Amino acid sequence: MKSKGVKIAILSGKGGTGKTLVSVNLASVAEKSVYIDCDVEEPNGHLFFKPEKVREETIFVKIPVINESLCNGCRKCVDFCKFNALAFIKNKPY
Repeated sequence: MKSKGVKIAILSGKGGTGKTLVSVNLASVAEKSVYIDCDVEEPNGHLFFKPEKVREETIFVKIPVINESLCNGCRKCVDFCKFNALAFIKNKPY
């Protein structure tokens, strides 16, 4: 019976927890493994594998801007934002 393969994701929101260490070691011992480093801040798994092919893609992120002349401090923008990109500090959205 042929194996369909397994997908393993190593993730954490905190830096320095050993995600890269664990993931590169798992990928190095598994036959026919594919290693994808999706770390947006410090993608450095390639340092361990020294790959011939590296695919890089520029990502553009929209940053919300508050029109202060229209803001009355109601918090509607903060509550509405599904990405939690806004914070309400000292009666002002940021």
